[in-house]
Amino acid sequence: MILRDPTVAPIAGPVCEVVTVAKRDLKAGERLDGIGGFCTYGLIDNATAARATAALPIALSDGCLMRSDVSKDAVLTFEDVEVPAGRLTEALWKEQNARWPLPTPVLQSLSQHAPVGKL
Repeated sequence: MILRDPTVAPIAGPVCEVVTVAKRDLKAGERLDGIGGFCTYGLIDNATAARATAALPIALSDGCLMRSDVSKDAVLTFEDVEVPAGRLTEALWKEQNARWPLPTPVLQSLSQHAPVGKL
């Protein structure tokens, strides 16, 4: 912030997300080592596309346990991993998604009665 004014702030919430991508072939049972580790790297994707495919945000990857094998350079999804319970990062991510919902088929099917936001 410069003079207490934000210098970069999206008007209607997030427009992109950093998704988790396998640095190498990952096997079921492996535990991910998070940002800067040996298992994964991050790529920026459009937020709507990332959420539509249930891509795992890189910030949530630390400590996740692989449920299935994933090939090198494949984007990891929530279905590929078991996310540790009770972490603040997941709570904040869920709060962000509730604050700025995106119009994706996946999100609409998960919550048919919740209002869907617009970018």
